[in-house]
Amino acid sequence: MSKNTENQVKTESSIGSIISILIVIGSLVFFYLDPLALNTTLYKVLVLLAGLVVAGFVFLKSPQGIRLTVFSKETKIELRKVVWPTKDETLKTTGMIMVAVVIVAIFLWIVDAFFTWAVQLLTN
Repeated sequence: MSKNTENQVKTESSIGSIISILIVIGSLVFFYLDPLALNTTLYKVLVLLAGLVVAGFVFLKSPQGIRLTVFSKETKIELRKVVWPTKDETLKTTGMIMVAVVIVAIFLWIVDAFFTWAVQLLTN
């Protein structure tokens, strides 16, 4: 009996997503095929945008959309907890990284020069 309930919940949860996808596809088809012969790009774009907005609302009311909304709210809460570095800390860290990059570049240049010298010695 529980498998039957799980299948029903999965079906119900995917219906909103399927409907929103169909609305988007329908809007795109209407935009490109122009069955009402609107001939004006403005009206076609407005109908496309309206379809996308409706599809967005339908998706947000589906279980996946509700989970996305909850996730975004939790993300905002977590971002408030982040301790951002000060300007001074950022400048010091950036300076240390730049020095490290220069040191590694010089080391790689020396290794490359050594290997070039070794290959020339072996080939000549």
